[in-house]
Amino acid sequence: MTTPLTYAFSCTHILTGFICLATFRYKWRDFRRDPKNFALGALCATRFFNGLAYLILAPVTYVWIGELSGIPNIGTLLSHSFIVLAALAAHVMVTGWFRSPKEASRRLPNVTLLYLLAILSMSVLFFATPLPGAHPVDFEVHFATQPTASAYVVVFVLTYGLNLANTARHTWPSSRAVGLPWLSQSLLLTTVGSFFVGGFILGKLLGVVGRWCGVTWWDQTSVLWSPLMGIAGSLLLAAGYTLPGWGAALSARFGQWRSCCALHPLWSALCGAAPDIALHKPRSPYLALCRRDLQTWLYRIVIEIRDGQRLLRPYVCDACEERLRLALRKSGLTRDDDADLFLEAALLALAVQRKKAGFQPSGHPTGSGSRHSGSEFADELAWLRQVTQAYVRVSTDPRLLPSLHHCECRMAPSH
Repeated sequence: MTTPLTYAFSCTHILTGFICLATFRYKWRDFRRDPKNFALGALCATRFFNGLAYLILAPVTYVWIGELSGIPNIGTLLSHSFIVLAALAAHVMVTGWFRSPKEASRRLPNVTLLYLLAILSMSVLFFATPLPGAHPVDFEVHFATQPTASAYVVVFVLTYGLNLANTARHTWPSSRAVGLPWLSQSLLLTTVGSFFVGGFILGKLLGVVGRWCGVTWWDQTSVLWSPLMGIAGSLLLAAGYTLPGWGAALSARFGQWRSCCALHPLWSALCGAAPDIALHKPRSPYLALCRRDLQTWLYRIVIEIRDGQRLLRPYVCDACEERLRLALRKSGLTRDDDADLFLEAALLALAVQRKKAGFQPSGHPTGSGSRHSGSEFADELAWLRQVTQAYVRVSTDPRLLPSLHHCECRMAPSH
């Protein structure tokens, strides 16, 4: 056991332990709202026990517990027992996911008994032979030649390995069959995480078998590769178990931010032409990502765009609208299915130019404003995003707007 490795695993194990406990806390809130959901409770237990196991396996904690108890390697038994309890909880969780409540309740006593027997066997084998000296990193390979210690390791890796195989056996087919994207990805991450943690088991087993065969260079699989695979797998499992919650929220927030970015050109143009509609001066859309109330910010942008449309619409008349319609047809920018949104964008672009030039509103009859008024906010948002894209194209097209500056509705600039 090298000192740099001890320091490194002290940091990584403690960090992984806190991540597991944070995952437990995240899911515990859901369980408190649904206390009869024993599968959800079992999911919380897996993260809780795994978190405790990693905190104990951290070399700095491991050595301290050994010194406090007078049993140098008691941290191995404690951490492995917590891992087996986490495996029991995972088995209960998977049973609750893929079995009927009646079938799951019927299986629960037998499943619990098997894992508790494994912990009892590990305890008996651990205390059967003195295991001197603290070995938080290389316990398995250091004591591999002692029969009871090696039997202890075999019981542990078989119990945990079979549990991981059971989890992957259920989650892998379901991840491909389920129709809900976030749930499908959650099950897939759970499967991948189980395979990575399986690398933790395989590394320990290879190290022990190498010592049985008198080969010491296999020790690295147990001392280095195995813990790294376990950490990676635990992090993947933590992500998989919580993905439907934070993944959907993060996706929604990213979608809101993308909508803010998409609407920004039109919003900033309207606010520049009519500053009174803006509660605050528009700033870079990238800053909106830091806002906690991003949904409220998006509502405000939509409302201010609508206010700008109503305020600027009188700056063009019906004759301007008809001439714009003809100019759009000749330009080839529009198709039949997007003619209205390009016309809306062109009207706004012309109104913005006239307002910025200092012209007063026309006294001629005008239309009612926007050609789309969705009953749902999502429809409204989708329409305005399309109008913004069209606005960017129309406002920079030299074929459309210059010829309309000579319309008879245009009045002299105000001074």
